[in-house]
Amino acid sequence: MDLSFFMEIVKEYGYISMFIFNWLLLFGMPIPNEVAAAFSGVLTEISYFKPIYAFISAYLGLITSNTFAYFIGRFFGQKLLDRLSRTWLKKPIDNFSGFLQKHGEIAISFSFFLPGIRWAMPYVVGANKYPFVKYMLYAYTAGFVWMMVYFNLGRTFPYAYNSILNHLQGFLTLLSVAILALLLGRYIYKERKMRK
Repeated sequence: MDLSFFMEIVKEYGYISMFIFNWLLLFGMPIPNEVAAAFSGVLTEISYFKPIYAFISAYLGLITSNTFAYFIGRFFGQKLLDRLSRTWLKKPIDNFSGFLQKHGEIAISFSFFLPGIRWAMPYVVGANKYPFVKYMLYAYTAGFVWMMVYFNLGRTFPYAYNSILNHLQGFLTLLSVAILALLLGRYIYKERKMRK
């Protein structure tokens, strides 16, 4: 992935650009979250940026976008859930809402480490009116750990991080698909068992 465009922005705007890269991912900026986080770490090794300020800028971008997504879900997601609840999706939605109430902290924390799920989780959690303070506690903590991992990956391997991320993303995508398949299989199994 050619990041020369982003290098130009960084030269122009400095630490603010690291915040913006991680914040704009919410709106579908065409780079994966992992690349944006690692790129901030890379910049501390190949440029004059201080690691602590770069990390704080990137982390604040991540949690700000995550919080924004939560509130979009909270204010606009309920209408969508209400509409979907009038279809055959009512039972899965009710089941997921129950799961979220019972195991929300685990779902929120692990969602950061699974591509795709990480992007959707704040919307879903917000739409289900999960308490914001609890959401902050688990999302911000998991986000800190996630950012620390990828930021330091960029710092440790500034010239090979892109290749490492490609392999890691493939593994994490497969893991996400496997988890979703497992949850779907469990749901279908329970449905069949209840019908019998």
